[in-house]
Amino acid sequence: MLLDIREKVRNSKPIKYTLITLICIPFALVGIGSYFSGGSAAPVAEVNGVEISTIELDRAASEQRARLAQMFGGQLPAAFANEASIRQQALDQLVTAQVMRGEVEKQKFAVGDVTLAKEIQQIPAFQVDGQFDSSLYSDFLRSRGMTAAGFEQSLRQDAAVNQFREGIADTSFVLPQEVAKINALSEQTRTVDILRFEMEKAQAGIEVSDEDAQAYFDENADNYQWPERAKLQYISLSYDALAAAIDVSDDEAKEYYNDNIARYVTPAQREASHILLSVDDRSDEDAIAAKTEELNKIKQRIADGEDFAEIAKTASEDIGSAEQGGSLGVITAGAMVPEFEQAVNALENVGDLSDPIVSDFGVHLIKLDALTAETSRPFEDAKEEVIAAIKNDRTDTEYSALREILTEQLFENPESLDAAADESGLELQTSDWVDINSTDPILGNPQVLTAAFSEDVLDNGNNSELIELSRTEAVAVRVIESEGQRPKVLADVSDEIKLAIKAERAGEQLDELLKTALEGLEAGKTVEEIANDQDLAIASTDEELTRQSTTLDSGVLSSVYALAKPATDSLRITDSVLGNGDRVAVLLKSVVTPEEQESEEAANDGRLGNTEFSALLESLRDKADIALDL
Repeated sequence: MLLDIREKVRNSKPIKYTLITLICIPFALVGIGSYFSGGSAAPVAEVNGVEISTIELDRAASEQRARLAQMFGGQLPAAFANEASIRQQALDQLVTAQVMRGEVEKQKFAVGDVTLAKEIQQIPAFQVDGQFDSSLYSDFLRSRGMTAAGFEQSLRQDAAVNQFREGIADTSFVLPQEVAKINALSEQTRTVDILRFEMEKAQAGIEVSDEDAQAYFDENADNYQWPERAKLQYISLSYDALAAAIDVSDDEAKEYYNDNIARYVTPAQREASHILLSVDDRSDEDAIAAKTEELNKIKQRIADGEDFAEIAKTASEDIGSAEQGGSLGVITAGAMVPEFEQAVNALENVGDLSDPIVSDFGVHLIKLDALTAETSRPFEDAKEEVIAAIKNDRTDTEYSALREILTEQLFENPESLDAAADESGLELQTSDWVDINSTDPILGNPQVLTAAFSEDVLDNGNNSELIELSRTEAVAVRVIESEGQRPKVLADVSDEIKLAIKAERAGEQLDELLKTALEGLEAGKTVEEIANDQDLAIASTDEELTRQSTTLDSGVLSSVYALAKPATDSLRITDSVLGNGDRVAVLLKSVVTPEEQESEEAANDGRLGNTEFSALLESLRDKADIALDL
C-alpha cells in the first residue's frame, strides 16, 4: 500500500504540489530554524516532561561511535559495531544527562554572564598569544553550524552541572575511624605462592592431523559461513572534498578582508587597579559623601608621591585585589559594572587617576596601569585566515544545498541514484563486494552497513536515506548485487580449525593438571614440588601482592583478596583461567594489614565522593518519569 501511495505521489504533479504546500505551511508558521534545531523531530524518549528527539539521539550515537573508534585507533572493531547497542548507550547517556539537568534547574544552580564570559575568554582554542580572539570564536561556531547563543547556553548548562557534581563529590567526608579502616584495607599486602600452567606450551606439544580437522569441520560446518555481502552503488557528500575544490583569488580575499575588517582588529586593552571603600546602602548619601571625601584625600596623597599599590593594600576593602595592590588586570568589555568600565575608558594616560566613582559595590578610586593601543592585522598576515573563512562560508552553503538536493531526490526517486547524482553533480560510485567485516572508511561504517543490509535496501531494492556519518560527511547507498551467506570449505578455515582443536585439547589437559595440582596443595605439597613434576607448570613463591599489583589478572587478584586470612588448620586457595588460557592456582600464605592510625578530624575522600554522586544520580533516574520509544 505504501509503495502504491509513493508511486501515485511521484507520478502526479497536482498531488505532489499539494503535499509541498501542506509541508510549507508549518515552516511559515513556526520558522525554518525549529526544524533544523531538532524541535520538530519525533521524540525517542521523554524525561520529566522534556522530550529527547531522534536528531539528538542520532547526534549522540554518532559521537559515541566516534569515541569508541578513537579508542581502537580510528577503526571500530566488529565486536563493538552493534548499532543497536551504540544507540542504546547513547540514549542512556541522554536520559541521564537530562535527569541531571532537571535536578540542577530544580536546585537553582546557575552561572552568571560575567563568569561565563570569562570562561569563554580563557578557552585556549579562542586565544592568540594568550588573548581572546573574537574571530577564532566566530570561526569555531561557523565551522560547527552553531550560534553564539546556543554554544553559550550549552556551556552555561555544563558549568551549572559541574557546580552540582562538585557540590556533592567535593563535600563528601568519612569519619576518622572509617578513614583509618579504609586506608588499612587499601594498603593491605598478601603473600602468595603461584602455580601457573601455560596454554602456549601445552598447544605447542599438540599435533592436529588433517583427518582431525576434517572431522571437526564436518561436525561444525554450519558455524563456518561467509557473511552475506553486496556490491553497492553510492554517492558520498564530503565537506572536506567540497572545500578542497574551492579556489579563492587574491581579489576575493582582499574584498572579504575589507568588508570584515573588524574581525582583524584587536581592540585597545586597558589594565587598571582600584581602591574600594564599601557602602552598605547605595541610597545612603551621607555614607557615599564620606567615602568620596576619604578617597579624594587618598587621591591627593598619591598626587603628593605616595604609592597607589601600598595604599590599596591597607585601605582597599576589596579583599580579592587589595593584596595585589588593587590590581584588576585587563578590563574586558562587560566584565565590570558600567560605571566602573566607563571611568576606566575615560582615562587617557598610564598613571591617570579617576575621580571617586560610585557603584553598587561602594566607591572606587581607579588608576590606569597599562594601555595597549588598538591594532589591526595587515592583509598579508591575515590572508590565509581570510581564505579559510571564505572557503568555510562557501562550503557551508554548498554542503547544505547539496544535502537538501540529495534528500529530495532520494525521496522522489527511491529506485535509482541517477537523479540524485545528476542534480547534485556528485560522482556516482560503485564498490566491490562489501560485508559486515568491511574496513572501508565509508562503506564499512556501521550505519552504512546497517542500512545496506536492511530489508528496504537489500530486499526491496530501494535507495537508503541520506546517512549522516558526521556533521561533515553523508552518504546514500543502494544494492546492485547481493549474495546471502555461503558455506566455507575446509581450505578456508583449516588453520583456524586446527588452532581451535589445539586450544580445546590443551585446555582439557591443563584442567586435569590443575585439578591434580589443587589436590596436591591440599595434601601439603609445595608449588615447587608440583612444578618440578610438570613441564607445563611454572612456580613462583612468596609473591607480595597489593591491590594495585599487575602480577595477576584483575579478576584473579580480586579472588585472592576475597580469601579469608589463613588459619593454622586450613589452606586458602583460589584458581582461575586467565585471559590467554593459562590456568593458575594461588595459595594465600599470609596477610599483612598496616596499623590503623586514626586522624583527629573527618576527611574528604574523592573516591567516596564520586561514589555518592553516582548513587545520587542513580536515585534521581529511578525517581524520574522516563518514557522510552515514544
